[in-house]
Amino acid sequence: MLIYTSIALIVLLTTYVIYFTYQRRERLTCMTGMMIAMTTSMMVSISLGAILGTFIENKDLTIPTIASVLIGMVTGYATGRPVSPMAALDGLTAGIMGGMMGSMLGVMLQPTSIDLMIYFIDIIFVLVLIYLLRLIDEESKASKQETVQYRKPLIANPILLIVILAFMGTLVFGKGLLNPGQTEATEQKEEIKIIPASNEIHDIQVKPTEYAPNNIVLKAGSPAILNFKTEKVGCTGIIVSDELGFNISLKENTDNFVNVKSLKPGTYHYACGMGMYKGTVTVN
Repeated sequence: MLIYTSIALIVLLTTYVIYFTYQRRERLTCMTGMMIAMTTSMMVSISLGAILGTFIENKDLTIPTIASVLIGMVTGYATGRPVSPMAALDGLTAGIMGGMMGSMLGVMLQPTSIDLMIYFIDIIFVLVLIYLLRLIDEESKASKQETVQYRKPLIANPILLIVILAFMGTLVFGKGLLNPGQTEATEQKEEIKIIPASNEIHDIQVKPTEYAPNNIVLKAGSPAILNFKTEKVGCTGIIVSDELGFNISLKENTDNFVNVKSLKPGTYHYACGMGMYKGTVTVN
């Protein structure tokens, strides 16, 4: 629910900024237009990139990066083009940068921190765009040739801002209070199952920058257990492997047991959520 509400908030507020800029395009300088297009495009692409990244189960950056970059570029062009071609170009390039950064943030998030981070992104997004709307209004009124009196943007009303943020806060912090039974059931579901004592256990030390050892040798046709022993982890805290069939988020300072079914001879790969740190399982 929080994710869809955040996307709706981003779309509506961005649309309003584009309309507000278009309405005052003749009163804005090229430099102001560049700043408006860059800010809007950057905020949209970063926010959407981070949100879309949380949807991807295999932590592949391709889809969220392409989507957020394209949306950011379209937003930057639509915001800047009414003012000047230079502003449109600035918006296009800002969309590329923001989309890449946002998608990387999204795939790096731990499942337990997704709601809090999205809420934080929403707050920053709203605050920046409200300030941007005020700046647009001030810059347009600063023109000596202005003869038309514009209303202040409705979204810049501080009361409306408080209402928006309060609503977003209830989605994050209220769901545990309103549904304590559901939250407890979810936590129990995420706990590691009891591991059969007959299976062979292989320990792997999970460090912030590596898995040690980075290769485990298993017997063909025999199930086994990989125990990812953690201390303080970073990107290595998320482990993805399509070949081994798991996508897990490790808990810190504990054992994390992962069942591996009987495999055919070969080499199987796993990596962190960003694909930077890797390990293998060799089956003989």
